[in-house]
Amino acid sequence: MLVLMRSRSFPSTRIRKKLISGEEKEMKKAIGLIVAIVGLLWSPTAQTADFKFPSVSGWKQAGDIQTFNPNTLYEYIDGGADLYLAYDFEELKVAEYQNSQKAAVTVEVYRHRTPTHAFGVYSQERVSGANFIDVGIQGYQEKHALNFLSGNAYVKITSFDTGPEDQTILLTFAKAVAGNLGDKAFPSILARFPGEGKVKNSEKFIARKFLGYPFLHSAFSADYDLSGRNFRLFIIEGKDQAECRGMVEKYLAQLGMADKTVAEGQYTLSDAYHGEVELHWRGARIWGILDLGDPSLRTKYIRLFEEELQKAK
Repeated sequence: MLVLMRSRSFPSTRIRKKLISGEEKEMKKAIGLIVAIVGLLWSPTAQTADFKFPSVSGWKQAGDIQTFNPNTLYEYIDGGADLYLAYDFEELKVAEYQNSQKAAVTVEVYRHRTPTHAFGVYSQERVSGANFIDVGIQGYQEKHALNFLSGNAYVKITSFDTGPEDQTILLTFAKAVAGNLGDKAFPSILARFPGEGKVKNSEKFIARKFLGYPFLHSAFSADYDLSGRNFRLFIIEGKDQAECRGMVEKYLAQLGMADKTVAEGQYTLSDAYHGEVELHWRGARIWGILDLGDPSLRTKYIRLFEEELQKAK
């Protein structure tokens, strides 16, 4: 008896190649997704987003944790939200604690897009003569309030009816919160400001419209006091040389100097709103001086700043 065996069908070579090609694409997608997730989990923003309020001995959380985003922040700090939004605010978490004596502590953790933006809003609210403390990157303390910076988080802690132990209680909470955030360092560019005459803790980051001009976008600045002469140094970091050229061109046009040849180097400009401005452009950086009338001192500080910037290369 003849038995007919049905042969097993195998994909053709062309089909097999397509199947393998498809598998490779799916594998690459999966690997890419894994890499992206790992990167997200290790990023400072993700670490702050996963922040958990700490347990503090003798205190219990009262009520639920409140969460606010850019669209709802005004509900918590109506009238003050614009400052935070200007520094790429992403999320606020608020927790309230109480002890057996009905004293209360409120902890607010503001998360911003980058550590630089968190520093920026922190720098706008601190004052150079504050009572600074060693918590997070830096903090300062006053009666019934303690604020500090840690990574891309700006933390504000306030107390109520805490009596004579107020300062100790605030510091205890600050250290517990900081331990769950993991601190980083100040923006590295701050170390490049010349040290001579610099007012301690006067550094700032302006996120938008430096000097009130939209085309100058963001800048770092620091105040100086040299034998009673008060002035300010600043630096703008552009994406590249072309962006800095564009900023210089627009600034010159703003000052009625659109026909001036634009090239890297030093400019002494007369600004109706800011007086005489000494400005230097090189590569992807623009730095300069405000409120200093002495030409020799302006030249000196432009040179000192450039020397410090070269050390960073």
